Amino acid sequence: MDRNQKAIGGGERRLTKISSTARKPSSQTAGVNPSQPDTLQSLWQRSWLPLSGAALLAGFLGFYIVGTAAATLQEPCPCGSSRPHERRHDDTTPTGRPPALTGDNAEQFDRELDFPEWWMGITKLRRRLGEQARGHVLELAMGTGRNLQHYNWDGLAGTGIANRGITSFTGLDISVDMLDVARKRLARTVPPLRHAEPVVQKAAMADHTGGQLAFLNNRLRLVHSDAHHALPAAETAPSSTTRYDTIIQTFGLCSVSDPVTVLCNLASVLQPNTGRIVLLEHGKGWFGLVNGLLDRNARRHFDKYGCWWNRDIEALVDEAVQRTPGLEVVRLARPNLLQMGTLVWVELRVRETGGDARRAPGEGSASGA
Repeated sequence: MDRNQKAIGGGERRLTKISSTARKPSSQTAGVNPSQPDTLQSLWQRSWLPLSGAALLAGFLGFYIVGTAAATLQEPCPCGSSRPHERRHDDTTPTGRPPALTGDNAEQFDRELDFPEWWMGITKLRRRLGEQARGHVLELAMGTGRNLQHYNWDGLAGTGIANRGITSFTGLDISVDMLDVARKRLARTVPPLRHAEPVVQKAAMADHTGGQLAFLNNRLRLVHSDAHHALPAAETAPSSTTRYDTIIQTFGLCSVSDPVTVLCNLASVLQPNTGRIVLLEHGKGWFGLVNGLLDRNARRHFDKYGCWWNRDIEALVDEAVQRTPGLEVVRLARPNLLQMGTLVWVELRVRETGGDARRAPGEGSASGA
């Protein structure tokens, strides 16, 4: 009898223990009451990652759309071209000289770029690009000279360290009005130019291009020319090379009629192996939605600024590499995440190959297409 009572008592204790254990919430379900509706906190705990990603993408897209809309919807300067008939509505070939950016418009256009370029991170990229310039430098499609303030001019002033900074500089553009703005900026930026008088060379080409302003014994030149023509040789003194150590171009491939030919032309005047072509361009990006936005507004943007901003820059570079012996891509990146891949940074070099017949203008005949 005592044994039975003990057995019954033991069973009760075990049942009591099991019951008390069942009443305790497990660590996996503690704090969750399935009968209560979802709260904002519980929803956030379960879906913060996809929500954050969607919000971030929407923010990037909004940022880009605002910048794109501002560039597209901005009205041309009120002092527009006095000769609008010079541009036919069906003309889709860039000339680098849009009517909206001539005369006083060029200066106004330059001033109005300050905030958009800062907003889109382009000012910072120009600074990085300027740090790449060394030795004999050619800047193609230099426009109003927005890169000039970011170059190291100590070499021209005679105060720089050997092999650093700019030894000579040649800036080239098809627009006389843009070059005039660049000339004024150059005088403010380069100390030796403040009291220097330019040597003027008149236009020598059949299309009235080829004229130039030269300063400091030809070590600094502004050349009015077409990027498709034969490019001027680098200033030879004190070295014997006629090729450039650095070639810079920003937002130029969108504004020329044959960008692949221009790239091949640049390669023809670059110092083999050690020289670099550095491009900062804009064009098609990562996403179809963004590219569609560019395509829909491309004609309006072109009519205003003479620039096709929806070109496939990477494809153009690849075609130039295939066409030009020794030309190769050193780096291709799409900086500034907020721009959705529409900004393209390209660095190229020309590897010297056996039997390479390319010649710089000072070494023999060379002509662009």
